[in-house]
Amino acid sequence: MWKGDGIICMNNIGFKLYLLFIMSWFLHLTARIPALGIIRFDMLLVLLIVIFIFLDKKVENKQANINKPGNIIKILFLYSIATLPFVEWPGSVLNTGIVNFIKAIVFYYFTVILITTEHRLKIFLGVFLACQSYRILEPLYLNLTMGFWGSAAYMSNAQFMYRLSGSPFDVVNPNGLAFIIVTVIPFFHYLSSTSIKNKLVYYALLPAFLYALVLTSSRSGFLALIVILIGIARDTQRKVLVVGLIALSVSIAFLNLSSEQRDRYVSIFDTSAKHYDTASGRTDEVIDALRVALRRPIFGHGLGTSREANANFGIKDIPAHNLYAEVAQELGFLGLIIYLFYIRSIIRNFHQSVKEGSMKENVFLHSFNKAGRTWLWMNILFSFASYGLSSYEWYLFGGLSVVSLRLLKKGDGA
Repeated sequence: MWKGDGIICMNNIGFKLYLLFIMSWFLHLTARIPALGIIRFDMLLVLLIVIFIFLDKKVENKQANINKPGNIIKILFLYSIATLPFVEWPGSVLNTGIVNFIKAIVFYYFTVILITTEHRLKIFLGVFLACQSYRILEPLYLNLTMGFWGSAAYMSNAQFMYRLSGSPFDVVNPNGLAFIIVTVIPFFHYLSSTSIKNKLVYYALLPAFLYALVLTSSRSGFLALIVILIGIARDTQRKVLVVGLIALSVSIAFLNLSSEQRDRYVSIFDTSAKHYDTASGRTDEVIDALRVALRRPIFGHGLGTSREANANFGIKDIPAHNLYAEVAQELGFLGLIIYLFYIRSIIRNFHQSVKEGSMKENVFLHSFNKAGRTWLWMNILFSFASYGLSSYEWYLFGGLSVVSLRLLKKGDGA
């Protein structure tokens, strides 16, 4: 009896520490509370979580089921280490690349190992969505009350327009804030079907989310929203009505944009728009990033060296703003193939989970998986305009795809 209680206790403490880590990481508590930064609070939490996982695994004497995405992450990590003698900057890999990659992949392993029941998945999603919602509402509140913007975009003829970014305590630019918005919308939408309370929260927050998205003037965010709307229309039984309402809403919203905001979105395809130079510039940057990647096409320049490679051999001192070009620069095209297999494994997990969920009358998991599938296709599009090899999103949602599929297969509704 004591042994079983010990297992539950260790795993439960690890899960609660993971929730605290999620809050600290996304709300940047170490920036808001300097004392936490001094003691390296996030790192301390990670170490404590690892200790509790180790103790839990030792008591149970078994390994956590990490599924195929986890196996590919291991291959990717080992590949990054094994290719050190052949990359451009092995020192940068050891000093920063490996460290940042580990910071990202802990989201996968913590999620898979610690979220063991449907009840825990619900709690985790509640904490995650609450944190991300706060990151959206805080800069929006500052904008409405103090005129805060946080960023500006060049148009032409030395003209600039203001764009909403994350709050002063956050680290996201306008595109990053847009990504947070289009990440939470599908989950709020699909999970709203699970209860009246969730539906009320969704309807209350959606206008604020959409308004904040407009203020970011993010073209990639706008296109990502279109993908989400297509996914929602596909999953609804009243397709004609939903498509009509979406078309009407988009038309009304577009007509109410300022001239500068309208020009920025039109610049996606209009060569005469003031913002077209920045839109075409993104394409030029991706082409240049691929050119840099071709300098070392097999093993790359080294994990975490995209910015360094572009600064030395490209046209801008920035990381490649394209996930696939970034991976090719850092790990070579062989590494890119491995990473594409990782993305493919997540796609297969979510699609399989949607099928399993439709056969088992579990409203929550079925709704969650449809949200995850929609988010996945949205993020595939968004990744063409953002980096992310050592960012949290692919690893967190990769872990969630494993958790959901595992719960469906064993029918755990605890």
